[in-house]
Amino acid sequence: MKKVLLYLLWVPFLFSPGLLLAQEEGARTLDDLQKKYSNLKDYTVDVNVHFDVEGFKAPDMQAKLYCKPPDRMKIESKRIFFLPKEGGTFNPFMFNKEDFEVKFLERLTYDGRNAVKLKLTPQKRKLNAQDFILTVDTDRHLIREMNTSSSDGREVKVLIEYGHFSDFDLPTRIELHLNVQFSESMEIRDFGPSAQPARRVTGRVDITYSNYKVNSGLSDQIFDKTGSPQSRGRSSKETD
Repeated sequence: MKKVLLYLLWVPFLFSPGLLLAQEEGARTLDDLQKKYSNLKDYTVDVNVHFDVEGFKAPDMQAKLYCKPPDRMKIESKRIFFLPKEGGTFNPFMFNKEDFEVKFLERLTYDGRNAVKLKLTPQKRKLNAQDFILTVDTDRHLIREMNTSSSDGREVKVLIEYGHFSDFDLPTRIELHLNVQFSESMEIRDFGPSAQPARRVTGRVDITYSNYKVNSGLSDQIFDKTGSPQSRGRSSKETD
């Protein structure tokens, strides 16, 4: 009898108008992010990556990044290039509300603007699937912070600064704070021996973006393996 009573007490809370409205606001926030960039067809940008990561020694890396939303990307570099896969590139279309369970966490003020914090859990759980916590500026519809965690123990905090280019707000700087399990793939031996790694690796990666070219009409052929320009570097997907 007590269990039935407790269940009945919980039902009004679970379906309260305030909770439902909060969940709807979370889904609407993701819709607004995608609508903001609906006219972004492609962009090209110069990327500089600076590492300050325990057990990982490498000079700054430069590359040219070609992107065609929602999911096409190519990196052109004259030497080996490593870009962290969590937050290393800007893709406003990766958070489709149909792909996630969206939980509204709180309203807050971020840099003097209205913002919300959302938790996104993938609908389809895959190996090392990641949960995301997003802090979204709802005045300008921008992701300002992103925290990710995965089942293999990777934790990354991402901070994003924006500039205005051809009617679009695009990143000028992405700062990543890492707390990850060390793997051999994190070493790039071309740059000399790495320090002895700890069991877990912490550090920071600063990525700056400059010389944007927006909606220049990039050809799909650029993103084909046989297309041009050829990518001579390696992205993080190839080194993880």
